[in-house]
Amino acid sequence: MGTARCASLLWCFDSNLENHLNIEVWNSFLILSCVFLTTVDAHADSSLEEVLDMLKKMKQIIENSDALLYTPRADIDKCTSTSMYCYLLELDVILREESGSAYDNEINMVYNLKKKYYSCSQSHCPACETHPVANATVFTKRMEEFIQKLSSRNSHKDCD
Repeated sequence: MGTARCASLLWCFDSNLENHLNIEVWNSFLILSCVFLTTVDAHADSSLEEVLDMLKKMKQIIENSDALLYTPRADIDKCTSTSMYCYLLELDVILREESGSAYDNEINMVYNLKKKYYSCSQSHCPACETHPVANATVFTKRMEEFIQKLSSRNSHKDCD
């Protein structure tokens, strides 16, 4: 994975030496990075399992919140990166408001995952603020369903 990313970066630089770091080179690098990110890092089973474990561990804290959160539907057929980013964005907000510094590891994990999903969220998908608002209990239930569906889909993929 890292080797492929480095090779794509070197290819971009080597093939465009006369156009020192022009916009086309950076666009090529960005597109290749996003392709690798969405196919390998995003929706990785280990990341999904970590988030699911964290949700279960912090369910009581989250569900005790009176916050209303933007809650995407658990649709895994389209806009999965954007939907996961929306879930993580709202989860980050509620963790910071409800749990404080006692859960710094969880907050850091959500923050890092949020950055990954943001970098490759799809522009044609609805913004997070356009999803229906739900209480924390419904939010947690839908996020768990979404992650379980993604995990199930990943386990049924054929080997390339």
